[in-house]
Amino acid sequence: MKEFLQSLSKGDFTTALTLFAAVAVRILFAIFLWWLGRKVIRKILSLIERGLAARQEKGMDAGLAKFLGSLCKVVMYTILFVMLFELLGLPITSVATIIGSAGLAIGLALQGSLSNFAGGVLILLTKPFVVGDYIVASGMEGTVREIGICYTRLLTPDNRTVILPNGGLANTNLINVSAQPERRVDIIVPIAYEDDIRGVREMLLAVADGNDKILPEHPKEVYVKEFGESSVNMVFRVWVKKEDYWPVYFGLMEEIKYAMTERGFTIPFQQIDIHMDKTP
Repeated sequence: MKEFLQSLSKGDFTTALTLFAAVAVRILFAIFLWWLGRKVIRKILSLIERGLAARQEKGMDAGLAKFLGSLCKVVMYTILFVMLFELLGLPITSVATIIGSAGLAIGLALQGSLSNFAGGVLILLTKPFVVGDYIVASGMEGTVREIGICYTRLLTPDNRTVILPNGGLANTNLINVSAQPERRVDIIVPIAYEDDIRGVREMLLAVADGNDKILPEHPKEVYVKEFGESSVNMVFRVWVKKEDYWPVYFGLMEEIKYAMTERGFTIPFQQIDIHMDKTP
């Protein structure tokens, strides 16, 4: 472009026309390269997505597959832009300097986003949870639906979507409820001080024996947990498969209530005894 302007200023229109034609050809080739490059990239990304989908069927984490697909897209488009700069005769070093300076300024302004990106990479590498796990973290809980580069999406039991930043997830305490195939159901059963502890234990074990979702290979446990202000609190423990946790929990609560009523046991409530002083 500089040589073209110099030729015009000197009145050398032949040279200026030749230079203009060369620049025009480069621009046309750049447009064609952009069009062709995008088609090739889309085709390659389609093949990569199919390959990653096949790997997911063999056990590859869905979050990692999505991250690798996004990374491949960024790399291929970066290569295409470098080829365009070379074709147009733009100095790559100057462009790199500009991009570096802009990247530094953007990085300072988006420290939180960069932290989330680093957290996403850390989660995908260490795998404290994967898509499909039920987790409790940062005061939220739900089933992991997506592990993105910067954010993780949860679906709560009442069908709400919760979006958590990966930076916080990677640096906080979390509970992966689905990590193990089996879970223990703990139920606190309060009984009156007048009730027979041995009879209550026998009743609870009978309730457990009547539930076919409770795993028989694990012991069924009934203990006195504590002496409360108005009740003796028993702890009732059984083991189930993780997908049966809530159905068994709610089912046992209902069966325990029926069984206590049938056998004459009392579920006490907090009460206060007031003594009136009649002294004048």
